[in-house]
Amino acid sequence: MTPGTHETGQLGGYFASLKEHIDLHDLAGKLGLKRQGKNGNYHSPHHPDKGASLSVFNGGRAWKDHSGEAQGSCIDLTLFCKPELRTPVEAARLLGDWYGLPMPSGQSRPVGKPLEKTRAEFIADRCLEKPESAVDYLKGRGITESVIRHAIQQKSLGWNSWQSGSIAAGQVGHGGAAVAFIVRRQSPARVAAVDLRYADPELNGGSKTSCQGERDGIGWTSDLQRLQRARVVYLVESPINALSIESCAEHGLGNGFAVLALRGTSNATKIDWAFLHGKRVIVALDHADAVNPASGERAGLKAAWALNDELVRHGIAAQLVDMMDWEDGEDINDVLQQHGAAELTKRLKRLEPWLIAGMPAGGEGDRSKLEGRRRIFLPTHDLSVYWRFRCRPDFTQYVEKFEQSNEGEEPKRETLGDLCSFRIAALNRLRIQGHQATLSGMPDTSYELLFGVSAQTARHGDQLCRHVATEDKLHNLDWWGQRFGAIWKPGEFKRMVNILERTASLNQQNVVNFVGLAWNNGELTAREGKDCFFLDPDKQCPYSTLTFPRGTPEQAARVIRAYQQTFKQNAASIALVWLLGAHLKNVLDFYPHFQMQAEKGAGKSKLMESLERHTAFTVFSGQSLKTDHRRRMSVSYTSQPVAWDEFSKLPRVVLGDIDELLQSTCRSSYTKVGSSALPYLMCAPVLLAGEEVDVQSLQSKICRTTLSVAKQGPLLPRDLSQFPLWQWLQFLAKTAPSAIRESFQRWLTTCSNYSRASLQDPTAARMRENYAAILTAWTLLCDFTGLDQDEGNFVNDLLAEMNRHITETDSDRQPWVWIMEIFASELEAGRFDYPFCWSNRDGEPVLCVRASHIMDHLSTASHLRSKFDAMPIKTSRVFKQQLLSSGAVIGDEATKVIAGRRVQKLQEISLNRLGQFNIHLSPSHEQAG
Repeated sequence: MTPGTHETGQLGGYFASLKEHIDLHDLAGKLGLKRQGKNGNYHSPHHPDKGASLSVFNGGRAWKDHSGEAQGSCIDLTLFCKPELRTPVEAARLLGDWYGLPMPSGQSRPVGKPLEKTRAEFIADRCLEKPESAVDYLKGRGITESVIRHAIQQKSLGWNSWQSGSIAAGQVGHGGAAVAFIVRRQSPARVAAVDLRYADPELNGGSKTSCQGERDGIGWTSDLQRLQRARVVYLVESPINALSIESCAEHGLGNGFAVLALRGTSNATKIDWAFLHGKRVIVALDHADAVNPASGERAGLKAAWALNDELVRHGIAAQLVDMMDWEDGEDINDVLQQHGAAELTKRLKRLEPWLIAGMPAGGEGDRSKLEGRRRIFLPTHDLSVYWRFRCRPDFTQYVEKFEQSNEGEEPKRETLGDLCSFRIAALNRLRIQGHQATLSGMPDTSYELLFGVSAQTARHGDQLCRHVATEDKLHNLDWWGQRFGAIWKPGEFKRMVNILERTASLNQQNVVNFVGLAWNNGELTAREGKDCFFLDPDKQCPYSTLTFPRGTPEQAARVIRAYQQTFKQNAASIALVWLLGAHLKNVLDFYPHFQMQAEKGAGKSKLMESLERHTAFTVFSGQSLKTDHRRRMSVSYTSQPVAWDEFSKLPRVVLGDIDELLQSTCRSSYTKVGSSALPYLMCAPVLLAGEEVDVQSLQSKICRTTLSVAKQGPLLPRDLSQFPLWQWLQFLAKTAPSAIRESFQRWLTTCSNYSRASLQDPTAARMRENYAAILTAWTLLCDFTGLDQDEGNFVNDLLAEMNRHITETDSDRQPWVWIMEIFASELEAGRFDYPFCWSNRDGEPVLCVRASHIMDHLSTASHLRSKFDAMPIKTSRVFKQQLLSSGAVIGDEATKVIAGRRVQKLQEISLNRLGQFNIHLSPSHEQAG
């Protein structure tokens, strides 16, 4: 069976499985189709129809739009409602993510077999059977029926009537009637938990809520699709508050918004907020919570502070709803019930204008309101001007004048003037961890203190603009103006910065400037570009803005299998595994570079583009590698690999400089450059690509793969998803470093057992370590994705590549061989002026020459300068020692008469043994000794 036929058969079976398992009524709800009545037809999504024209029949397995010709299965309905999906494969992939049936590839589990249901999924199914009681309960809380019906349609809302038979009524755990909020992950949209809110808490021992399933790191929303496409997102504490805000859609709150419930204040710092990038975020937790007498804090407001700080760390612009005038203990649903949707809408539109998020200004008459709202202490001289600064989303104003009331207590009328064209979201003190602690996990003894400024500007929209400043820049208006925008009131602006300096300790961050997997305070952590604070990010790190692709282990397995098929003998997947395993560098303390050689037309460029697309790594052209700065930047502060394309086309003088950099970055190299002493931590593994990648001096620090036309297989699918690097890094961070190192030692033993080279060969030993590192990555990838270690014969193919590499480079990986090759060329060209002669030793032809004369010639010949500089050895002593240990020199030091002079201490080098290293010389009878 051909690969194409195999794939077609798999897809056909997968499509049939989707059609069998997916109920079209359920899918219609997920697609947002409006139904006429409880059991009627659906309205067409593409044109207004008074009578619903789209019907679902055949037990929920078929549909037809009677206003046209459209009809078919679940895949056809998805394409019909989502025209942005261009092919059935894209529609099937979306359905697979929604229903937990990922698209198979290669030797996956049986096609169409559903994932085993979790306890939370069983509870959710039961709660969705009879959800009508939830309508009456939530309507009693003031929530609009249309909002409730939409949530039920999206399978995010149900009703639970379970009661325990072993726990008596009135005790915690007994249960009872409860509205059920179905919590789903964003991708795939599987049920993660069911949150219950009991209609009669006393029946459940006084406990109003309970959670069945996961709580940490996952929020609740009534419509996942709406959340993903929303322009504005409200963040609230509970699902009932979320539904309360949705009830304001028809009262002036507008369209294009969604609401996410945190499901508890502790989730403020546990949810991955990356999906909010580019959206406007409004925080509406229970800021008006009553003050806790023990702590003197308002729990909801404290969570809002933490949430705002977390969003700022992610570079997401956010503002808090102003709840200063709300009654103590009043939450969003209370306002909806007591004052109606119109009043709630009005309050939600009132955002805090204060300089420090969540900390209102106020006078003596506001002491009761201000209790629990003071985030930091401001001395009197700061507090007296703090209220003058008023922040808009991307603008800051200043109160220039005000008129007092007759009582002389509060401002009656204020005159605002423009202060600056941006809003400062945070000013943080940054404790930058030293590079040694970052790479090794050792205690930090060389940290650096800097300051991070995050601001919202009009040109960046809802994405925060972030820069790092040294102390001398904080009050430098030119620095602020060049990075953020215009400043119209310089004196007042400096006063504002002076107040914000007091928040530096409040927002202090312990920062690890590293993209990838690094050590943070002795523990492995996954880091992205947003987690780093570089002084000059464009010059210091190629991934300073990188957000790693997200996904599931199932998607990761599909990517690996696809790469195993696209080139035979795992030629492409070896490169993929090397790339993914590069993040082990700070655990193994080293990681090899990678050599990709290819025949003309073998598909090297196409493969490089695919790797770049699927793994978010960067390919640098040869043109961008011609300066020291660009080369340093391309490998600095990251374990995410980079590629240097068309390596073979670079000038010889550049290759010499590159060789030195690659030698040092196999482990790491730290330096500071320029008058500003800008630091660089050069450690990224490099993929060297080209038709001829000459890396003689790197043989002990490189692995390789070779692409050829004969190895080509089917092209990679165009809709192949990205590899979920973020989940992969988190998996590595949770894996014990000792377990990774033990796996490396086991694979090193395997490589030694199967190696063709002598165990006494030190260069071959280092090469075995390099391939053992890739095999360690393969083992971890199998654990992450659920693949078998024998998948695609990867291990055997990699060991075969290792042995070919060792065998083919046997004569290339000894420095004395490179020197003799250059010397042979000089000798044949007649450019060697030192004494030498040809002779015989026990019937074997030999060249008699002094090793020191060879090194003297190489070091003094101007045309050999670049080659000599690139050599790893430069002294005659070491060269002679290697020459003797190689066995190429026979006998003791000889004395010969050359050109009438007696020359002593000559080495007799066997021409036959040089031939075994592919070094060939032509003896001359005129110079026979």
